[in-house]
Amino acid sequence: MTVDSGAEGLLARLKRETRPQHTRAEQALDLLRPTLTRAQYAALLAWQRARQAPLETALERVLRAALTATDWAALDLPARRKTPLLDLDLRALGHAPHPDVPPPAWLAGEADAWGCAYVLEGATLGGQVVTRHLRRAGFPDATLHFHASYGEAVGPRWRTFGTLLGARHAAAGDPAEFATRAVQAARLTFDLFTHPDAHTEAS
Repeated sequence: MTVDSGAEGLLARLKRETRPQHTRAEQALDLLRPTLTRAQYAALLAWQRARQAPLETALERVLRAALTATDWAALDLPARRKTPLLDLDLRALGHAPHPDVPPPAWLAGEADAWGCAYVLEGATLGGQVVTRHLRRAGFPDATLHFHASYGEAVGPRWRTFGTLLGARHAAAGDPAEFATRAVQAARLTFDLFTHPDAHTEAS
């Protein structure tokens, strides 16, 4: 698959129009800081899992209903679930997961789901950088399943995601409204993952 021009246009818009939220979320987590402790890292993963799990469940529900069987199979959203990887990391760190937060009410339609998924899928690209940094900092691979998710399949899966996003955007009854809702959902997803105080261990 190749990413068509429509997908590239929407992906570029998502990146451009969510940059402030993306930067704020990244800086709040601050996973690349040299002083990150094992306890802080475990608390961050538990905090993130409490948000990741309900989002993944909601995304599967919305997109399974919206997509054709062929597109659903191509997206293969169940294989993209990262909650099991977070569970592996938390077990290795000896940290219990936090209770799931309620899924957001705004995640109701297909465009909302694509905007949310853009954030979750894009995080796999940044996860490669985080993984390399944490390995150099001495964190064992048994604690890096989440950030190293997809492995060598990161690129192909991102391209598949972009292709399907572009096709669904082009097929929407109102592509402009689809794009607007996707951007807003992506912003709200970044806000959901903006940690209030990632430098503490009691998160």
